[in-house]
Amino acid sequence: MLENRMHLTPRLRTIMAQVPDGARLADIGTDHALIPAALLRRGKIKTAIASDIRQGPLDSAARTARQFGLENQISLRLGAGMCTIQPEEADTIVIAGMGGETIAQILEDDSWALDGNHLLLLQPMTAQPFLRQYLAAHGGAIEKESLCREGKRMYTVMTVRGGSQLQEKSLPECCISKALLSDPMAEVYLKRLLEREENITASLEKASNQKPEELALHRGNVQVLRDAMSQIGKEG
Repeated sequence: MLENRMHLTPRLRTIMAQVPDGARLADIGTDHALIPAALLRRGKIKTAIASDIRQGPLDSAARTARQFGLENQISLRLGAGMCTIQPEEADTIVIAGMGGETIAQILEDDSWALDGNHLLLLQPMTAQPFLRQYLAAHGGAIEKESLCREGKRMYTVMTVRGGSQLQEKSLPECCISKALLSDPMAEVYLKRLLEREENITASLEKASNQKPEELALHRGNVQVLRDAMSQIGKEG
């Protein structure tokens, strides 16, 4: 199978599953360019741009393109964020494998990505609440949030479209998204988050040098997660 030959991880396959047929794809921070290569081989996308800030990953992307005979179908670009592409070159943009704050900064630097004309597939490794908060404040609606398991870790892939009403949300409100609750693995994921937040909150409450703002944040996270768990229970 193609996935085996390319050694696609569950995380990459989850991202690929959200790419629409016939998309013009830009993969930002492409690394080995496995996503565009696999999608081109399937005939699922029309065009592909693979961009990275460092030459090393771009060299790896070039090797992938050569290995699968895609040298003339993947446009390799060297540069930071989305500065390497023009808005009209892509309708679907993948930004994966980075921290949520880094992804938010990339979107901040090239705000056209949230104009409503582009589908964004965002896979933050950290700071997911921060990224959700940024999206809400800049009109990015999370249409779907998909979970996948890779070893002991669970990852989330946000399918986002810009052009929505701007919303100011607190970080606890962005601890999860409503879209995430529809995923089959949502309950397992929420239990993990809740256990972690409860442990952090308990430690902060016992600390001699308490930080009120930090404690309030984690208490807020616990409440949001408990409420979400109760919603899943009622749906079941």
